[in-house]
Amino acid sequence: MTDTPTASTKIADFVATLKPRYENPKAAMMPLLYEVQARKGFISPEAESEVAELLGVSETEVHEVVTFYPLLFKRPVGKYHIQFCHNISCSLVGAEPLIDLLQKELGVGPGEVTEDGLFSYQRAECLGCCADAPVMLVNEELFGRLTAEKVKSIIEQIRAGKKPENDTPLTDTDETDDPVLSVNFKIPNAASIKIAESRGAYKALRKAVREMEPQQILEEVKSAGLRGMGGAGFPAGLKWSFVPKDPSLPKYLCVNADESEPGTCKDREIMRRDPHRLIEGAIIAARAIGVETAYVYIRREFYEPGRILEGAIQEAYDAGYLGKNILGSGFNLDIFTHPGAGAYICGEETGLINSLEGKKGWPRIKPPFPAIKGVFDKPTIVNNVETLSNIPYIINNGVAAYRRRGTEKSPGTKLFGVSGHVKRPGIFELPMSFPLKELIYGVCGGIRNGHTLKAVIPGGSSVPVLKADEIDVKLDFEALQAAGTFLGSGGVIVMDDTVSMPWALEVLERFYAHESCGQCTPCREGVAWMYDILRRMNNGRGRKGDVDLLVDLADNIDGQTICPLGAAAAWPVQAMVRKFRDEFDQLCS
Repeated sequence: MTDTPTASTKIADFVATLKPRYENPKAAMMPLLYEVQARKGFISPEAESEVAELLGVSETEVHEVVTFYPLLFKRPVGKYHIQFCHNISCSLVGAEPLIDLLQKELGVGPGEVTEDGLFSYQRAECLGCCADAPVMLVNEELFGRLTAEKVKSIIEQIRAGKKPENDTPLTDTDETDDPVLSVNFKIPNAASIKIAESRGAYKALRKAVREMEPQQILEEVKSAGLRGMGGAGFPAGLKWSFVPKDPSLPKYLCVNADESEPGTCKDREIMRRDPHRLIEGAIIAARAIGVETAYVYIRREFYEPGRILEGAIQEAYDAGYLGKNILGSGFNLDIFTHPGAGAYICGEETGLINSLEGKKGWPRIKPPFPAIKGVFDKPTIVNNVETLSNIPYIINNGVAAYRRRGTEKSPGTKLFGVSGHVKRPGIFELPMSFPLKELIYGVCGGIRNGHTLKAVIPGGSSVPVLKADEIDVKLDFEALQAAGTFLGSGGVIVMDDTVSMPWALEVLERFYAHESCGQCTPCREGVAWMYDILRRMNNGRGRKGDVDLLVDLADNIDGQTICPLGAAAAWPVQAMVRKFRDEFDQLCS
């Protein structure tokens, strides 16, 4: 007679399925903690002990991970846990009044649970769906384009025992002629492998494994001039070339799907609408580098995109595009998804690597760079979702086809996520060097509600702002840098003449203060200090000298930290104060 398996036995079985994915069993910690949380509601001290025993690590190691990540719950939450975004894109279009309404409807504050245990809620710094702002997650379902009526209706339906209706439309999209990345965005069921194959998916993979040597693939990507689309813009092929050629040395590919910089919402749409393009690009990249194991590090808030991507990965296995002896080539590759836990710092490649290894997401000092010493101390390439999704087009169509758009140094197309005060927010694929002014007034229909443009952040929350009279500039790496800002991730945040720039800066610095990992003193102390000054100024308690103190703090944080988060927090302060100084001075007279 077999004993009935206990919950612990079942979790142990789950661990047994996880461990083969990783060279070090400790790397299974994050998915295991989520499994425990799903079963028990939150991570109790007893659960931490159980996880430590299952993975053969100390309780201290588990506890430091649990306390580092916001989406690992340390105490009970409601049956319906609501995360309401209050970052810049959502706040620009009315998030705060809706949060006030939500609190009134629930009768609880952030971090609290209703007496009946039905609801809990927390403010979220960014949910990565900026073009559909304002947004909130109810457990794993995202609701966007929220209004007061929608928020009330969702709560009422849940209280009545009904599944709330979700009428959030698909994110508005558009594309350039001969699109590279968004060609399937408007095709129904394009996430299905049959539809994807009918539209050319895995054709480039066949060419790459049957007709090209790994070095040929690398040189093709290098010649195409493909640059990293996560923000840094480093040439992808050049990055690959840094990996040691020793075939006996295990190597890893990490797909950075931790899209969490406010204003940025492009990678989410690739995973939702055309996941096989990403998978194919990742397989070809792995072939070029000599990788047999790849991880997609995906932010936990991307529940729907994550489910779609995991389904597509399984379809790719079933079709013989993943696993052993892919397409009879002798090339082997496994791809696993790995969940993040709400930490923006894990978008930095070495923070991502530490997190994947089951640690706090603290960035590492470089050198050594990941291409030499990355995951499990082995050579590792970390590439952004959008970067890898370009590769099938390059292999299918060649260098000249990819380079016929954009500029010599910024070739190809780019996905731009536009949020804020435009008539038509959305995700738009455009050639590199497309005019910013035309994007705002042409593609996005101009400024909404009869207002005028005041400022634009052109590349995600971290890049320096442009004033309304500075938008006659091209959207590429070199042109924006010459204009004193950066292309970054392509998250374009548009602000009209109703916006107080000190208020906008407070919202931005709240995010960076919240997301600082605490490793570097200038960032840990300085960013929180800047946020406190801004909050005090905006609450009518500004002091003489505060504005100069803000600038001084930013100048002393910029360039003084292990990773770029310190600079990301400093640049908005430096630019906004310089360009809108009078607004800040008025609060400190």
